[in-house]
Amino acid sequence: MIKWFKKISSRFQKDGNFFFEIEKITGFRPRSEAYYELALRHSSASRENRGRKVNNQRLEFLGDAVLGAVVADFLYDQYPAAGEGFLTSMRSKIVSRKHMNQLAIQIGLHKMLVKKTPRNTHAKSIYGDAIEALIGAIYLDRGYDACKTFIEERVLRQQVDLERLENRIASHKGALLEWGQKNKRQIVFEVTGCWGESHARKYEITVLLDGEALGTGKGTSKKRAEEEAARLAYQTITDKT
Repeated sequence: MIKWFKKISSRFQKDGNFFFEIEKITGFRPRSEAYYELALRHSSASRENRGRKVNNQRLEFLGDAVLGAVVADFLYDQYPAAGEGFLTSMRSKIVSRKHMNQLAIQIGLHKMLVKKTPRNTHAKSIYGDAIEALIGAIYLDRGYDACKTFIEERVLRQQVDLERLENRIASHKGALLEWGQKNKRQIVFEVTGCWGESHARKYEITVLLDGEALGTGKGTSKKRAEEEAARLAYQTITDKT
């Protein structure tokens, strides 16, 4: 399969130098560009190889595991006095789909991704998936230490504002439930609407505070609708305090 990818698509090349573009992002020249071409091929632009659809999903799976380990190690050293809860929360904020999507755009990875999707599809975090696939490519090409160096030096230290993330709420639903428990108030999430075909269903969720509606959110999944409802409800609570 890797030999098949040796023929680099011209869509990947800027000024005829794919190696140069990868080096600008990672800080080193790749040994095998085939891994990186694969990392930058979204499933919407899959290629056929012996009856298989080939894209970056397997590399994304691998990169996600490496990313989690490196970020945990980095935070453990960065916050020597922090407890498990804080470290877990910070890791979740850093590796969240939305944040990884932003980081991929910040380092310019989105310009190299081969995809066949609408322009607004970046909201679905395909660029964040690509940066994880890139980490998977680095792991296969140069090993764990190179991944660690790239993530820590090129991403975490240069692109991540830890202080800002410390003050960001990772989950409004979690924060709202914690507030309710602390203040002995009943928080209930209720499905108040559901429509659309099975492949494009949308949900409406209402947050009830002691039986009274506090916020309503909509989304393409119950989880997203709950988070949006919780965000509005939490904002209402904090505005009153």
